[in-house]
Amino acid sequence: MNMKLKEIFNAQRKNITVAAVLTGVGSSAFAQIGGLTKAQSTASAIQTGIFSLVGVIAIIYLIYLGVMAFTEKKSWSDFGWGVVYISVVGAAVALATWAWTLFQ
Repeated sequence: MNMKLKEIFNAQRKNITVAAVLTGVGSSAFAQIGGLTKAQSTASAIQTGIFSLVGVIAIIYLIYLGVMAFTEKKSWSDFGWGVVYISVVGAAVALATWAWTLFQ
């Protein structure tokens, strides 16, 4: 049964490919329509929003650690380690973003 589904899927994929070639529809035609540009701008806006939200959360976390250290409920080394943790997470996000653009 599974092999039959694979055969049907491959036949349909070939039909769609042939139809696209015969009608002259390529990736550049889709890009000219404007859908790709809209999707890229939306993805960029979502990425900026997520980075902003995470940045605000990191600032709130550091303020919390600073207040706790100031009131002597935590040590200043805990605040320092909080800075290190946020830096490592931020570096991981920056590294992943860089790798994504590199391998695109």
